[in-house]
Amino acid sequence: MNCSIAINLFENLASATNEYFDATDKLANLVGQHEEFAKEKRHAESMRERCRAARLALDLHWSEHGRRETSC
Repeated sequence: MNCSIAINLFENLASATNEYFDATDKLANLVGQHEEFAKEKRHAESMRERCRAARLALDLHWSEHGRRETSC
């Protein structure tokens, strides 16, 4: 990818995806610990939304350029 906007959007998506994975992993380890589980569930849900928003931004950028090629 030569488009700096697409690169930044992709890096944001990668970061959000990693944070979402970490949050869901931590959530899975808190099953049975009600208060901590509820707190981490809220965090995981916000990371999921961040991931969705990052993906939408990248898809929108690509659709504006009509392709997923190496340059915009």
